[in-house]
Amino acid sequence: MPGLEGVALGERHGCFDIGFESGRIASIAASAGNEPPRWLALPSFVNFHAHADRSFASPDARAASFKDAVAAAKADRATAGINDIRKRAQRFLSRAASHGTSRVRTHTDVDAAIGLRAIEGVLAAADAAGDAIDVELVAFANAAADPAADATRELLTAAVRRGAKLVGGVPALYDRPLASTASLLALARDLGVDVDLHLDEHLDAEAAVLESVVDAVVAHKLEGRVTFSHCCVLAVMNPAAVGRVLQKMALARITLSVQPGANLYLQDRGLGSPRRRGIAPLLDALRAGVDLRFGTDNVRDWFVPFGDADPLDEARLGMLGAHVEDRCQLMAAMCGGRRGLAVGDSADVVLVPADSFDDALARRPAGRVLIRGGRVVRPPADG
Repeated sequence: MPGLEGVALGERHGCFDIGFESGRIASIAASAGNEPPRWLALPSFVNFHAHADRSFASPDARAASFKDAVAAAKADRATAGINDIRKRAQRFLSRAASHGTSRVRTHTDVDAAIGLRAIEGVLAAADAAGDAIDVELVAFANAAADPAADATRELLTAAVRRGAKLVGGVPALYDRPLASTASLLALARDLGVDVDLHLDEHLDAEAAVLESVVDAVVAHKLEGRVTFSHCCVLAVMNPAAVGRVLQKMALARITLSVQPGANLYLQDRGLGSPRRRGIAPLLDALRAGVDLRFGTDNVRDWFVPFGDADPLDEARLGMLGAHVEDRCQLMAAMCGGRRGLAVGDSADVVLVPADSFDDALARRPAGRVLIRGGRVVRPPADG
């Protein structure tokens, strides 16, 4: 594919021609044609937080609360086989690639009940996807797998040796959140891998451990190697505390990964009409200099019964729910930090049948084209 002609860009107005060479963007120039653009060209999407091993596992479920969803997922882990998980993950990856996603970070359950079956199932699905989509596994120590326990650390170590690139956990659901988190951070340092934590996915300011975990990241010398996912509790903390925590996160180069759809669906659930919406204060985070990323999180499982792994859905909800309206900031959040297309970038591009960025957000149209290294790739087949 030599390039693209007459496309709109997300970061600037007009109609442009884009040249590709040796897998990179070689040129971007104003188009000589007078026809309005039929396609919007964006950096290919990066889904920064997903659960491919759980996706599509229970499409009709409606969890009464976050606690009920945790219990349902635990019951499934006792019986789900590698092939079950492979099929779920293949379906997820197929849908993700069809929407224009070239990379996904997926938190993959590791505990005594499921062992490494989820890791093996997702790795098999990733292998079947070929070069359409890159899959980055987080070995996820869920609520039933305390990283302070020797058995959990052994499982996490085995998962990394098998192919996981990060380790993760959920401090709020451990008996001793800070001790367990310190154990996980020490293990990550020893294994030479990065960390992604489901952190304070609740709305109880008194139970927040966020600031203490930032301090632990610095103490373990893991600056620039840690992601905090969710951080819903920031939505209910007092402004002074929020500002202090976000400044510390920025100094420690901790990335904030937010899942707008899941956070809106799950937070304040089961208590009547929701009053407190669970999206972290993203504008405050951006002003503090914290890198922001979006993820689709759970897709049609016990936690969230909706979704289709479409990053444009999350960007729209991030705009509506948290007022992140700057186009470049939205692109960075859903495109792995890329704020638009630039000469010299990898020619990993998604073409959306829309005439502008706002049109794409408004309609989230199907019929997208994923380009990797300047070459059109096809989504992997469902399992």
